[in-house]
Amino acid sequence: MSKKKLVLDTTICIDLFNGQLLEKVVRLPYELVLPDVIIEELIKPPGKDLIETGYTVLPLDEEGIEQIILLRERYPKPSTNDLFALMLAKLSTCSLVTGDDSLRKAAKDEGVAVHGLLWILDKLVNHSILRPLEAAKALERILAEGSWLPKKECDVRIKSWKS
Repeated sequence: MSKKKLVLDTTICIDLFNGQLLEKVVRLPYELVLPDVIIEELIKPPGKDLIETGYTVLPLDEEGIEQIILLRERYPKPSTNDLFALMLAKLSTCSLVTGDDSLRKAAKDEGVAVHGLLWILDKLVNHSILRPLEAAKALERILAEGSWLPKKECDVRIKSWKS
């Protein structure tokens, strides 16, 4: 049975890097997919590091790229590269994982299931890939780097994972 795919956007990759979670996330029972344009734009972490760690890179075909032009007209706020992630998730009929609020809203409008970093952390704890205290420390590192996560939800998790 093939793994369920999750398409990641740039912000999630950066948050996972800042939380020192890039290698742990590939142990989840998902295929982690990135559009080729995001791999090209990533500097910290370098896109090639993600490929070497086990992330899958997929390009969009010509039709997918044409669809992005239409998405750009409807959703001016997300970056074009993040719209590639949305289109890849839509065409692959899989979930999008993003930390970008405008991309999250666009995904919902397009009928694409969407999750965020806290969902990923919950999965890492539920699958015993991270101990709760490790998850709390990872989340604190991510927040210290300036990630825009919902403060109340983060505080609840940190408190719960530390107790």
